[in-house]
Amino acid sequence: MNNLKVKLSALAIILGIGAAFASATPHAFASKKWALLSDGSYLEVTGQVKGSDYQCDNASRTCTAVYPATQDPNTNPANPISTETGTFSN
Repeated sequence: MNNLKVKLSALAIILGIGAAFASATPHAFASKKWALLSDGSYLEVTGQVKGSDYQCDNASRTCTAVYPATQDPNTNPANPISTETGTFSN
């Protein structure tokens, strides 16, 4: 009987820990990276790597811009956090 109590207690702890991790909300990116296309629209490139997923050639225009995660530059392009110059291509 004592062995059963120990096993049930251990199972309850394991299930409790698993439930805590399963109910945790994943954290989204605090900011998103967007590429400025030749037609003036923006394409999200968050998580992509320059050089393998996309290129920015040597030009003086904006290639990519970082905006807060809640801001879509296609509707509000004001005040980017940072920019990178060049011409975008993928």
